Amino acid sequence: MPTFDMDPYDGDENDYMPQEDDWDRDMLLDPAWEKQQRKTFTAWCNSHLRKAGTQIENIEEDFRDGLKLMLLLEVISGERLAKPERGKMRVHKISNVNKALHYITSKGVKLVSIGAEEIVDGNAKMTLGMIWTIILRFAIQDISVEETSAKEGLLLWCQRKTAPYKNVNIQNFHISWKDGLGFCALIHRHRPELIDYGKLRKDDPMTNLNTAFDVAEKYLDIPKMLDAEDIVGTARPDEKAIMTYVSSFYHAFSGAQKAETAANRICKVLAVNQENEQLMEDYEKLASDLLEWIRRTIPWLENRAPENTMQAMQQKLEDFRDYRRQHKPPKVQEKCQLEINFNTLQTKLRLSNRPAFMPSEGKMVSDVSNAWGGLEAEKGYEEWLLNEIRRLERLDHLAEKFRQKAAIHEAWTEGKEEMLQARDFETASLSEIKALLKKHEAFESDLAAHQDRVEQIAAIAQELNELDYYDSLSVNSRCQRTCDRWDALGALTQKRSEALQRTEKLLETIDQLYLEFAKRAAPFNNWMEGAMEDLQDTFIVHTIEEIQVSTVEEIQVSTVEEIQVSTVEEIQVSTVEEIQVSTVEEIQVSTVEEIQVSTVEEIQVSTVEEIQVSTIEEIQVSTIEEIQVSTIEEIQVSTIEEIQVSTIEEIQVSTIEEIQVSTVEEIQVSTVEEIQVSTVEEIQVSTVEEIQVSTVEEIQVSTIEEIQGLSTAHEQFKATLPDADKERGAILGIHSEIAKIVATYHVNMAGTNPYTTINPQDINAKWDKVRQLVPQRDQALIEEHARQQNNERLRRQFANQANVIGPWIQTKMEEIGRISIEMHGTLEDQLTHLRQYEKNIVNYKPKIDQLEGDHQLIQEALIFDNKHTNYTMEHIRVGWEQLLTTIARTINEIENQILTRDAKGISQDQMNEFRASFNHFDRDHSGTLGAEEFKACLISLGFDIANDAQGEAEFSRIMSIVDPNRVGVVTFQAFIDFMSRETADTDTADQVMASFKVLAGDKNFIMADELRRELPPDQAEYCIARMAPYSGTDAVPGALDYMSFSTALYGESDL
Repeated sequence: MPTFDMDPYDGDENDYMPQEDDWDRDMLLDPAWEKQQRKTFTAWCNSHLRKAGTQIENIEEDFRDGLKLMLLLEVISGERLAKPERGKMRVHKISNVNKALHYITSKGVKLVSIGAEEIVDGNAKMTLGMIWTIILRFAIQDISVEETSAKEGLLLWCQRKTAPYKNVNIQNFHISWKDGLGFCALIHRHRPELIDYGKLRKDDPMTNLNTAFDVAEKYLDIPKMLDAEDIVGTARPDEKAIMTYVSSFYHAFSGAQKAETAANRICKVLAVNQENEQLMEDYEKLASDLLEWIRRTIPWLENRAPENTMQAMQQKLEDFRDYRRQHKPPKVQEKCQLEINFNTLQTKLRLSNRPAFMPSEGKMVSDVSNAWGGLEAEKGYEEWLLNEIRRLERLDHLAEKFRQKAAIHEAWTEGKEEMLQARDFETASLSEIKALLKKHEAFESDLAAHQDRVEQIAAIAQELNELDYYDSLSVNSRCQRTCDRWDALGALTQKRSEALQRTEKLLETIDQLYLEFAKRAAPFNNWMEGAMEDLQDTFIVHTIEEIQVSTVEEIQVSTVEEIQVSTVEEIQVSTVEEIQVSTVEEIQVSTVEEIQVSTVEEIQVSTVEEIQVSTIEEIQVSTIEEIQVSTIEEIQVSTIEEIQVSTIEEIQVSTIEEIQVSTVEEIQVSTVEEIQVSTVEEIQVSTVEEIQVSTVEEIQVSTIEEIQGLSTAHEQFKATLPDADKERGAILGIHSEIAKIVATYHVNMAGTNPYTTINPQDINAKWDKVRQLVPQRDQALIEEHARQQNNERLRRQFANQANVIGPWIQTKMEEIGRISIEMHGTLEDQLTHLRQYEKNIVNYKPKIDQLEGDHQLIQEALIFDNKHTNYTMEHIRVGWEQLLTTIARTINEIENQILTRDAKGISQDQMNEFRASFNHFDRDHSGTLGAEEFKACLISLGFDIANDAQGEAEFSRIMSIVDPNRVGVVTFQAFIDFMSRETADTDTADQVMASFKVLAGDKNFIMADELRRELPPDQAEYCIARMAPYSGTDAVPGALDYMSFSTALYGESDL
């Protein structure tokens, strides 16, 4: 005879309990359990056999012939078994038992070590095992709560039903039931009128157990399968006996359970729907907020209205820095989250058999992405900010330079118009006129020397206008006043020159006439006086001859001697007044003793021992650089034109006589900005004031090499100061010589040097100013050098980090791409790996923040270039944002794949096969397949897509599913959705409708009270708020239409 292995857990389909390998051991260790099982299993069998009008008394004896065993199976299954043998022989009994055992195995139950002979022989252990197998298969196997196995499902059902009751904590099927409160709670939950639960006490288990057993037997038709004494008196009640008894409660409340199952289905559907609606609301709100933020931000980024000051522009830069570091990063995450939410929502809708979500108009992911593209204006905005700061920095420097040059020029022109308009020449003598002319010529030279400064002022003003200087109006006004005044000075200078020359010619004519008059009048006058004297002289003559001789002699003597003596002697011994010397050019002398003059003004000298000059103009000079001398004793100059210089290149002297200044190229500068000039003429200086200006001017450099060049140039300048000091001494020595002559010869000096307004006091004062400015320049250069060193440190500090972070971001991007394509382990393994990756990436954020801080220091220091790295902060920011977005999207893709796999029953092997096929045809590793690649992939997986019209139509249909937006590519998620589409096992509108009908008691409508009684409060109110009033012929007041509501849940009608 066959022997059956009793294994009720064979196969996945019937895996409802763990295998009971300890059956024999349990019975041997605790005989009390066998007693409990005998009673419980007997009562359970009788609860079914009595439906056929029979029962058993002794479980191992009454099933020996197999007849009642077969009857039991027919009653509990509702099926007819094979016709039993009615004979009394052992072979007949074994045949009947085998028929029963064969039926059990036909239901997918594997009986382990149970043979018909053991049952026929009355083996109690084997008989109890067989009955337990039947109980498991027909009473417990079909119990399933939330897709759990049978045992867990029954336990979960008990836990849920008893959850609201205090002192009840069901964790198993043995000691959790010893106090009896669990049984009482089950009864009270379904039939609260049968037990007054509030009067029960945990410390009175006997009363609790007997109350439950009695009420169940009397009102619920559940036989008393357990004894209270056996449960209380046993340390660990028999689990199988408790499970058998508890399953009777489950089946007794099957009607209520049916309603609960329907409610559970509805709750599950509503939960999915509520979750989806919440995701929709969250998407709409997030999309609206993002679009509003973008709408407000883009005009701000597109605003190119410049500010007037550096402070205002730097504040704008600070605002932009806050935008990039504080305001935009959360929005980047929100945008990424928006896309993730949208993809997750669509996946969940698809898996739950709902229609795809269509956002409000203008709020599609593509709409948000297009609007986000407008933020690209930020790239141009930052560049514009930096250019504006450079422009304002240049403007501030030019404006200050304009003010300095204008102030110096205005100080120089002060009083010049009054001087030129003076009418002093109208009452001047010829010598005074000549002195005024020499003085005016000196002024004309000075005026010409200032022409360059005026041109520089005009050029700076023009550049300020071209750079849109905010105060251009006042600059233009001042420049115009300067130019107008300059033109007026030029006109007045010309007018005065003409007047002086005209007056000089008139006075020279008069003087010549005077001289001619004097030369001719003196002899003639002398002659006339002699004549008169002769004419008046008395004479004595005796004869006529005497008279004739006397007359002739007197005339001859008077004419020759007297005139000669008068002419020579009188000229030689005449007084100062008789000698009119008009110009210095007429006197050529070598020593002071040889000079016989009438007035000191007639001689202009600069040394005692030797003076060799031709004209006054030969001594006229304008600047220190214009004097080339070897000794004070010897001044040899010709004209002012020979001394004037126009560029620095022309000044070459080595001692006091020769100040060597190299050409512009030798001053060691790198860029025009270092000196802030546009032409060589701007370097030209003619007075000490120019030296002061060049020393005071602001230092403006951008690299440490430039400041080193300026320092070198400044050191070269300082090297010329000793020679300049000697030249100053020489000039002051000239003035001392003049004072010495005046004191030695008691010359009465009438006024100051008529040829210049510069005096020794001015020279000394300005020299002192230069000496003060030199150390200030030294300090400024030292500070600038320190600043440039700090700037270089900031550059290197930023570059050192950027050169690490940039490649790190790129590496992580590539690694994430490989993880999303390659198959290593399950989806859960990939998800865990990616989340760890995301955690590591997020933990890297402090380094990005540190780099942002270094970048802020660089911007505050107005550093605009960095030769130590090719990475900018913008590169790092964009890369970081892309990295965060990529890892988030990849994680979301894996999560959606897991949702799809679990919802549609795709095994890990199938998922791997799909991924391998997809990757094989994704040859460019883009994560997408083109149309032809996708077709080849489908064919490789067994799809029959012929190369004919029908095949093309079928492929077009498939493409419309996987690529609804007609982008032209298929993502892996769309590929998985398509591959699993036909295996969907989801709720439908009809199933939900049927569940509502159960809750409604088979009515076509449902009442609000019924919803509140059967559903959790939030879901009940959700339904009540959305269900339309029922309008059928059987409608009653307050009736709600659950049918239209059910179809609306699946998009088949509008709510």
